[in-house]
Amino acid sequence: MKRFFLLCAASLALVAASAQECKVPVAVVVPDQIESLPPASAAILHRSLERIAVAGDMTTDFAMTQFALAAHVDMLEKFVVPGPPSQQVYKLGITLYCVDAVGRNKFATTYFEIAGVGQSPIKAYNNAFAQINAQNQSIRAFLRAGHNKMIAHFDSQYPNILREARRLSALQQDEEAIAMAISVPACSRGGNEAERVGLELYATGRDRINARILQQAQTAWNATQDAAGARAAAAILSTIDPESSSYAAAQALAAEIKGQVRADIDFEMREKYRDQVRLEEQRIACMRAVGVAYGNHQQPTTTNLSWLR
Repeated sequence: MKRFFLLCAASLALVAASAQECKVPVAVVVPDQIESLPPASAAILHRSLERIAVAGDMTTDFAMTQFALAAHVDMLEKFVVPGPPSQQVYKLGITLYCVDAVGRNKFATTYFEIAGVGQSPIKAYNNAFAQINAQNQSIRAFLRAGHNKMIAHFDSQYPNILREARRLSALQQDEEAIAMAISVPACSRGGNEAERVGLELYATGRDRINARILQQAQTAWNATQDAAGARAAAAILSTIDPESSSYAAAQALAAEIKGQVRADIDFEMREKYRDQVRLEEQRIACMRAVGVAYGNHQQPTTTNLSWLR
């Protein structure tokens, strides 16, 4: 039962890399207003935007953000080259936006033209969208400008963000509070304070957070008391923080399940770290894991960008 290690290890890697990296969370949006764009091609465009976002020191793994990277596609010209086989030729105008969807501010824009050729509209679109990459000089400058504007936003607004995080914590909305605190990039002016506040909020809400996790594991086991239910419960139990008051109950539930299910399921629970430096790193990692897990289960609030037009 190593999921706890994996969950926190991923965040621990981010902690170690934070001095070198400055990832800003963005939502990638392909507006519905693009007429006649096949869903399969919209998915290709979405993936192309995700790739350039990552290349531009942004992360698309955290849905809880007010920033968006969006594209608008204009059909400039299309024609058919006779075959066999006949080929569809699409010339497209692409406008990229980096925006603050809450404040309705355009941080950066760029425009370029691409052409795609294929035996069907989907293939023509897909071949065109595959050309969108961060090697393009205008895209690179666009990403840099957008990233700088977003960091400037956090530099000025982090006191308000952390104040709201504390308010949510007081309402016992622990996961959301932590997610809000860790949304402040490490390299921004408030990065160090945001980490400190996040740890404070995690310590405050740790017992409540882990009690909810324990209840989820109990529910999963009660629903299906067989090997499948045991594995589902084990996956949940593995995220219990051994520093929490729920740890002993989690061990007891694991022992109960193991005693009833004759299956090769690993219920090993994590031992507490005794090295204080390593324990502090682990706390930071698990605090971030809680915030990221919460953010990734939220629906993006940046999908309605009709105001861009």
